[in-house]
Amino acid sequence: MNSLVKISSILLMFILLQGCEYFNTTTISPKQVKEQSLWSENDQAPSFMECDGLTGDENVECFKSMINDNLLTLLAENNFTSTSMLDEEVVLSIELDAEGYFSLGEIEDDADVLSQIEFLSDILQEAVSSLPQALPGVKTNVGMKVKTQLTLPVRIIASPQE
Repeated sequence: MNSLVKISSILLMFILLQGCEYFNTTTISPKQVKEQSLWSENDQAPSFMECDGLTGDENVECFKSMINDNLLTLLAENNFTSTSMLDEEVVLSIELDAEGYFSLGEIEDDADVLSQIEFLSDILQEAVSSLPQALPGVKTNVGMKVKTQLTLPVRIIASPQE
């Protein structure tokens, strides 16, 4: 009986010592997280199905061209009129979420264009949300789709109201 208790004690001690490895944790510093989160040339930039097969700069140019063409088409449907002659630029902050949908963030409007053209903010909001669904960017080192922030300058030309 005494030897059975010794063997059981040794076996229990062995199991407990082996189980200690499950309590070991790896700590990752905030610096390492930040470094791994930075965009690298290995990561996959956002794209559209129409740009399929293109890589690198060609893909990025195709993506930009698709956004510009779609926004130009949507904005050209409006005949902008203002209180005075306008030829100014606004800068749109556009977010592409991890599902590939666009949304308008802030509008940088140094020339106060938004107050001079009725419903311009609403028109820009609608134009951005009407962009076709894109393929989101992928952080390849973790295989995760990521949201992307874009800035887009838009020249607004309007004639005075009659």
